[in-house]
Amino acid sequence: MRVHGIITALLTPLNKDLTLCDECLKDLIEFQASKGVAGIYLTGTAGEGIILPVETRIELFKKALEYAPSNIYLLPHIGAASIDVVLKLAKEAKDLGYKDVSLIAPIFHKPTRKGMIRFFEEISSRTELNIVIYNNKNRQGYNISPDDFQAIVDAARSVIGIKDTSKDVDQLLEYVKRFSPEYFIAGAGDELILYTFLIGAHAHICAVSNVIPEIVVELYKSVLGGDIKKAIELQYKINGLRKQISKISVESQEVLRHLASLRGLKPGYPPLQLDFDYDEKTTGELKAALSKVLGVINV
Repeated sequence: MRVHGIITALLTPLNKDLTLCDECLKDLIEFQASKGVAGIYLTGTAGEGIILPVETRIELFKKALEYAPSNIYLLPHIGAASIDVVLKLAKEAKDLGYKDVSLIAPIFHKPTRKGMIRFFEEISSRTELNIVIYNNKNRQGYNISPDDFQAIVDAARSVIGIKDTSKDVDQLLEYVKRFSPEYFIAGAGDELILYTFLIGAHAHICAVSNVIPEIVVELYKSVLGGDIKKAIELQYKINGLRKQISKISVESQEVLRHLASLRGLKPGYPPLQLDFDYDEKTTGELKAALSKVLGVINV
């Protein structure tokens, strides 16, 4: 697996009855492809897979293959609280033709270190898929350190990389220095896109690129081309939008959903437990922040 650049953690678009919105999914994927992202992360992070029905996730995995062009890398997230659900999603992903999947560490109930290693070893031994670990210490309630990762890959040979959402710059740098290029290393935390690429990580799995993929892709290209001054300016613009998003008392992906609609996209409805009403003042502030990032835009 050698994917380089921006991988968008795609919003999962639902209909009002909470079924998958096919038309919306096609719209979102085509938008991402047109803006130059390297890949799409399915039902992970902003995709809210943990709270989606299993059948909805499987349907999305299937439809994404139909709608995404061949040059877009697709990485389905199969994480769940139950090992049985993880294995079901893994089987379905394999049957659809996926080679790689992503898997968050055990959630809610904090595992022992031995138990965490055995978890990945068990999934690895019962599937024929490559696994990219999703380390999100805030959601998991604990961290997967580089030493933990070494122990996991020693036991679970199909693990090929990690998405590190620790937002710990020292840790991400250690991952890059110790494990790249043998393993795939992706950064996360959209305030750290610039840093991710400056230190040589392969990719950044990004939420804000649901709305401004062209800005995020340009940041990556600027680092690649050595124009660090431009990359810093783009990161600063992204941070400004993120600050506006953080002022709203709802999970950030649901604000991104509203912003996507302001760009004329079809992001669908959120899961019912994340439904939120935007007043005119908040919408106006989001429009202004979006316009500031993109320059002139019809919203």
